[in-house]
Amino acid sequence: MQKQWVTAVVMGVLALVTVPAWAQTCKNQMVLTPGAGSTATGTAEKKIVSATLKNPAQNKFEVDIHAKPLTPYMVMVSGGTTPDNLSTVGGIFTDSTGAGEFEVKNAVGTCSIHRVKVVALNGATVLSGNFDHALGVDDDAPEVEVEVENEVQAEVEAELNNIANNGNN
Repeated sequence: MQKQWVTAVVMGVLALVTVPAWAQTCKNQMVLTPGAGSTATGTAEKKIVSATLKNPAQNKFEVDIHAKPLTPYMVMVSGGTTPDNLSTVGGIFTDSTGAGEFEVKNAVGTCSIHRVKVVALNGATVLSGNFDHALGVDDDAPEVEVEVENEVQAEVEAELNNIANNGNN
């Protein structure tokens, strides 16, 4: 009976791996374009972070920049039915090397973001981009699949060891 139960668990877990969770429609990354006179660089990404055996799926929006050191910037986005109406969603304060990151997890509407702008406090556009014109990428797809497979293997091995130890007692 235990062998049949383990076989059923293994088959069920393998079914989860067969359809990778990274195969979602909300995966898009873009290189942001510098504004007039800006030498800043950066990327923006929106995606559904894959579900694993231990964590549920979650959406994520992230902006990474390299700009003037020790400087505050506002992150603005537009989404939904008003792709041209930008709203401030947060800010970035760059470190001494000029690197800065803004990240939001599980916010409503993350997957419907159209445009992104990074703006200086004086209102000047430092970086901008439009997801509608960016190509979708699956740069972390194989990595996520391997992560899920490794978790599955570890869970199966732990279960088999548990059954073997209980059988020896």
